[in-house]
This record gives sequence, C-alpha cells and structure tokens, in this order.
Amino acid sequence: MKQIFTFCRLSLLIPGLLIVSGLTQCKKDDSENNYAVYLNRADEDFIDFGTFEGFTTGTDWCIIEKVKLPAGTGSQGGWHFFRGKAWEDKEGDIAISFAEDRVYAWCRKNQEWVDIAYVGTFNEDQWYTICLQYDATEELLELYVDGEQVGEQALAPMDDSNNNNRMFWGGQEVDNPDLGDLYSETSIIIAHQAWLQRKLSGSEISGYDGYLAPESAMFFSSEIGSKSVKDISGNNRNGTNGNSPEFIVIGD
Repeated sequence: MKQIFTFCRLSLLIPGLLIVSGLTQCKKDDSENNYAVYLNRADEDFIDFGTFEGFTTGTDWCIIEKVKLPAGTGSQGGWHFFRGKAWEDKEGDIAISFAEDRVYAWCRKNQEWVDIAYVGTFNEDQWYTICLQYDATEELLELYVDGEQVGEQALAPMDDSNNNNRMFWGGQEVDNPDLGDLYSETSIIIAHQAWLQRKLSGSEISGYDGYLAPESAMFFSSEIGSKSVKDISGNNRNGTNGNSPEFIVIGD
C-alpha cells in the first residue's frame, strides 16, 4: 500500500483516537497506521541493519528515502545514516548528511572518500525526497532532491564484495554501538528508505511517495512499524533498535 505523508506528532491519547498537532486524527490500531522513526542525536538513537556486502559490486545502484528534520533541529547536521565504522572505513561505504542548509553524500573508493554536495534551504518538519544513485556505465554519481538532479560527481565503480561493515540509521558506528556510541549522528525523521541495484528513472524519482514495491533489484526496503523496522525486500535485513528511538504515526 502506498503511503501519503502528513506528519502527526502525538500529544494526547484517548481511547480509540490519537489526537495530534494540527488537529489531524490518526487511527490507533497498529494495522491501520503508517509510521516514521524519529532518531534523536541527543539520545544517540540508532537502528542497526547488519552487513550490506555486495550492494555496489558491478552494478548501477540507487538509494532513495523520505526524510525530514524535526522541529528544533536548527543548524545541527550530521550523518543520518552511515554504512561503515569510524576510522575503519571500507570500499563501498556510503553516507548521507542532511541539515537545514545542505545535503551531503560520501562514497568510499580506493581508500578515499568521494563527496557530492548540494547547498540549499530545508525547512524543519517538512518532508523531502533524497535520492543518491550511480550509473556504472558512465561512472557517475548523481544526487537528486525532490525529483530534481542537483549534483553529480565522477566515481569509479566500487567493489564492496568484501565489505562487512554494517548500515546504521542514526550515525556512524564507533566502538560500542550497543551502547549508542555513534559518530556525527543527526536528529532525523525517516519515513522510508530503499536500496536498489539499478537506477531509477526520472519519473520514478519524481513520483516516489515513500513506497517502492518489492522487485528483483531491491536490496533493502524499510517497513516501519510501531516499534522497529522490517526489511520487505526479502533479504531479511531487519533493524535492531538502539537507545529506544521513537516511532511516530503518520496519517493520510
């Protein structure tokens, strides 16, 4: 089922109804709710999806997501997801930073980071679509914001077949991820994220509404529930929570 995103911040609970900001009502039954996850940098919240070996090897690829900055974020940015471990980075590690004035992505190749950045203005409490994808034939990394291509960068193909670094929402693993020891994390609300081993067309990117149906090229796709995140790609990369991130209702 495709999701339409209207953010609901819970403020009061009465039987049968959730009363939320903006006088929007959301159903209480978990089976009828759509959820987003709120990762708070002050609490070092994170979700660990395990290892992602073989995502970039010899293929086009794409990461697309529906995200927003929570109210009160201010100028603080950081990595809202990171595949890798601080100071032990491996080829094929990927990260995206999102703040009120930029989108900034990194990819690891030949023991160096290749970056691509877009400077703009991003409002708190507003949904944005970010897409980072790679054309293996042209050896070109592309960045899209809300369906518009905003940057590109040359990048030789990454071979991550031996990269056993884990992927985290909430920041980069340091030494003790089970204790919430993360590096450069950011406060972020994520409603959906998908990783595919193909490029998306321009119309697919512009038409993305926070859902992609499972397909053979899908490497990972999130389904956010009331307590955690499941992988609906069939590859069983379900999320393990750290420091109790908040799961919040989004209504239609």
